[in-house]
Amino acid sequence: MTRQPFLIHRSWLSLGALLGALLAVAASAGEPVSQLQVRIVNGTTDLLAGSYVELRIYEIGGGLRKLPLTHGEGWPRETTRTLPITLNEPLDPRRVERFSLYYRAVSPAAPPWQVAAADVDLAAGHAPAHLLLATTLSGQLHRQGELASEARDASTMSCSTDADCDDGRACNGRERCAPRAPGADERGCVRGKPVACPVNQICTEGRGCVGAEVFAPKSAQAPAGAPAPVAGAGAVPPTDPSSNE
Repeated sequence: MTRQPFLIHRSWLSLGALLGALLAVAASAGEPVSQLQVRIVNGTTDLLAGSYVELRIYEIGGGLRKLPLTHGEGWPRETTRTLPITLNEPLDPRRVERFSLYYRAVSPAAPPWQVAAADVDLAAGHAPAHLLLATTLSGQLHRQGELASEARDASTMSCSTDADCDDGRACNGRERCAPRAPGADERGCVRGKPVACPVNQICTEGRGCVGAEVFAPKSAQAPAGAPAPVAGAGAVPPTDPSSNE
């Protein structure tokens, strides 16, 4: 009995290690990720309280994600900030053209902000790290501006296999790599055909087509012990055998 807490603790550690490994594998394979970790090493000047810092991720086709990194606090000089970020929509690293740190000083009189190093880890801090665009930023920003990575060569972003176009979702269909096909996007990917479920069913990720009653509120479901409704329009109810006697 005395070892049970230790065993439970060790199982949670094993689960955490497994999840970390899965995140690292997904990042290294270039698959969409929902979690990031931003690391920023301050230089020889403080980031004054009230200044604003934002991670900007530019995607193919004009998409832009703006992710705030500060909330009014200051950052002392020569310190490291490790900031976890959970994305509302998964990010496909293969669609990222460039990224940057946007800076706006709290006042025009603020000294330039020095960034010794800054990078974005697609593995969200789990080993091995996988940096976005394999890039670490460094430089100095005065008053307002961006410290940005170099833009990727468009030729390196074209798909070569269907796997390059896979967005990891099943319900919207299987994407294809067909650069010359009508409707192909900037990477040469063609959208898949959404899954068509039977009547009164909807497609769910990981479960496929399921009945709409699965998502119905409890108040709309039949009470316990009530007979289940008969499917199909005009269905004939079962006959009571005692009526033939």
